[in-house]
Amino acid sequence: MKICAFLGSPRKQGNTYQVLDQVITHAKDLGHKTELVYLQDKKISGCTECFACQKVAGKPGCSVKDDMQELYPKMLDADCILLATPVFCWSFSGQMKAFLDRTYCLEKFAGDNSYTSLMEGKRSGLIVTAAGDEFEGADLVVEAYRRLSEFRRMKNIGHLVVANILTAQDLSRPDIKEAARKFAGKI
Repeated sequence: MKICAFLGSPRKQGNTYQVLDQVITHAKDLGHKTELVYLQDKKISGCTECFACQKVAGKPGCSVKDDMQELYPKMLDADCILLATPVFCWSFSGQMKAFLDRTYCLEKFAGDNSYTSLMEGKRSGLIVTAAGDEFEGADLVVEAYRRLSEFRRMKNIGHLVVANILTAQDLSRPDIKEAARKFAGKI
């Protein structure tokens, strides 16, 4: 299975990366092919809500020319999409939010309120890290992800929330390593 993981942390080697790396390592051990995309390295503008994408059937068709143009094929080619984000102000990081907003073009709406999703049937999972507990924003990120995954008709494998992480040393806890292993097994 091809897994494409999108890291939404502004810190390339930060806590979110450390948890995602554990999941990816276990996924590789299970025989999956993985690719990691650092959203911080990409130039991703906000959605302009021009609806040009809705005039193009069967492909993204986004009119904004930036690095998202190279990310759409990665998403469409993958069997599983992993999103990894720290909690920022009770939500996704800015990098992840801009990325997710720009994926609007993956749904094609008809005039009768029906739509098709170019992501339908793909597997998806979410990894969230937080300095606070699970109910200080991580829960809101999980709910937003759950709704997006459902709307896209994706097969949600679930989420891994690693909360109360204040230092890199906190990530060495055995329960976190075991949770990452189990999460990779859901893929």
